[in-house]
Amino acid sequence: MKVRPARARFPEDEKRQPWLPLLLEIQHVTDLGVAAAIRADGRKPACGRGCATCCRSHADIPVYPLELMGMAWFANEKLEGGLRGRVRGQLADHRNLGSCPFLVDEACAIHPVRPMACRQFNVFTTVCAPGEDAFHTRRGDVMDPDRKTRDEALREMLRHHGVKDGRERRRLVESGEVHRLAQSLRQIRWENLAARMSGDEA
Repeated sequence: MKVRPARARFPEDEKRQPWLPLLLEIQHVTDLGVAAAIRADGRKPACGRGCATCCRSHADIPVYPLELMGMAWFANEKLEGGLRGRVRGQLADHRNLGSCPFLVDEACAIHPVRPMACRQFNVFTTVCAPGEDAFHTRRGDVMDPDRKTRDEALREMLRHHGVKDGRERRRLVESGEVHRLAQSLRQIRWENLAARMSGDEA
């Protein structure tokens, strides 16, 4: 029996943050697409907890504004204790890290709200070697995202930007214009989030 990925739920936060249900639905659609793509491939992903090469080797992970809101919300409101302190420190020093600032002890500290690009990057056969970007070294082992669900997630993302017309959303996705909304994860000014997590106004 195949288990469908579950939608993440934060009931109280979803009541307070009107954008959060849309983000969680988009991430659920993305996860369903990933599960479908893995089934279609027939191989088992080599990726797992403790495998974090892509968190270091990928310097151009795209993050859309709605995803950025989710990442900042989760880090600021859901992380606690030592983990919160470590993430805050890494965000403040992110330009010197050489890795994603949310990588702690070889695991993603914001895993429930990680970006679409991270969700869709899965590698088969064997884990990546240190410094390897399997997309360039062995493309045949990298999962091809399910295009239907990927495009659906991107079309839904455009609702956050006030694009209500379905035909216009489809055009923006099919033309690739939607990707202009994304920023590179490594280029975001994460020090601002670190300040918020410290209670500063900066």
